[in-house]
Amino acid sequence: MTARKKWLIVAAVVAALGLLAIGAVVIVWNVLNYVPPAHLLLPKYSLEQTDSTHPWYRRTTVHFQSAVYVNDFEDYSILLAYPEPTNAIGRAPFGNSLVCSIPGQNPADYIAVDCGSEMSAYEVFRNVNRPPFDWRKAKFQAMEFAGTMVHAEHKRTTDPALIAEVVRTLRDGTPVTLSLPASVNTTNLATVHLFSDALPGLKFCPQVYRDETGSVYLAESIGVEYGNRTQKIHANWIPASESFANWVQTP
Repeated sequence: MTARKKWLIVAAVVAALGLLAIGAVVIVWNVLNYVPPAHLLLPKYSLEQTDSTHPWYRRTTVHFQSAVYVNDFEDYSILLAYPEPTNAIGRAPFGNSLVCSIPGQNPADYIAVDCGSEMSAYEVFRNVNRPPFDWRKAKFQAMEFAGTMVHAEHKRTTDPALIAEVVRTLRDGTPVTLSLPASVNTTNLATVHLFSDALPGLKFCPQVYRDETGSVYLAESIGVEYGNRTQKIHANWIPASESFANWVQTP
């Protein structure tokens, strides 16, 4: 075999491999950006994000069907009662990220928007013309605690005194200086879920931190400061009441 023939064979193999690579990229792109036919006619939304006026928080704004929705400091602690909504009412300009209605809520007030990347991650957005949920005056009927990453106990209570104690701590308590591990994945960080008939389909979820000594703290929400490969948590941590601390830590 002459050198010219060998060169032509090598060139053909390289070209074939290149075509295969391009084909693979096209397939992956189509899979990641595939829009089911049922969603093609849904109205599109646009999303933009800026720094919030509250340090360490981000303000995300969604424009959808002539309305404007927002997720900011006041909304961080409002989560979906059912994490994976199914009733799609809009979609992103590209890909298959969706806007969904929330069971029990008028879409003119609240919507759920998929803000995830590879995996769906729905966040709650409030119409800018609607005031933030006033948890300070709300009446809650139930409270749940799913445990931290290293304490996976699940608790639920309808005790009005204990629920009121949590709200009172967050509303009237005095924040303290607290040093947390520089990661949002600290194994002692969790949330407590409070359910109100005034907030159907949603729940108010303040943060809970349990340190190595067993002390328990509450915060309305947390902001994250991102550095060079580091994360630092910022929050107004308030020492929890003895009754709540006991409830959280009692098997």
